[in-house]
Amino acid sequence: MESSSPEIPVAVAVKVSSLNDLVRLASVNAARMSVSPLYRFKHGEKIFYMVQTVYKDFYKQYGVPIVYYYSEPLGGGEDRAPAYVLVKVDEKGEAVELGNRVKPGWLAIPVVNLEGKPAYVPDDIT
Repeated sequence: MESSSPEIPVAVAVKVSSLNDLVRLASVNAARMSVSPLYRFKHGEKIFYMVQTVYKDFYKQYGVPIVYYYSEPLGGGEDRAPAYVLVKVDEKGEAVELGNRVKPGWLAIPVVNLEGKPAYVPDDIT
């Protein structure tokens, strides 16, 4: 009898313009007391930050996995594996920092550092 492994469907990948945009997306859930971590991995010559979601109430696309991501070229910071993305919005504007400690008055979104690109993320992400 042959063993078969189930095929993992590939998610829809949407690239955002900046890390701040991705963090803003992740912070929406954090503000609702539901933590959505950012996933971080190396792929090719880039570092990727990703938030995983699903389509909800979008016609027949309900439950289709979607990943929003931001990428930056390797170049010095890849060995720095931050534990958190810190966000603060006040009268001075928006501030986003990567770090390994939390700060009072800042929203701390955990970063999960992965060993590599998950199988459900398309290979052709840039």
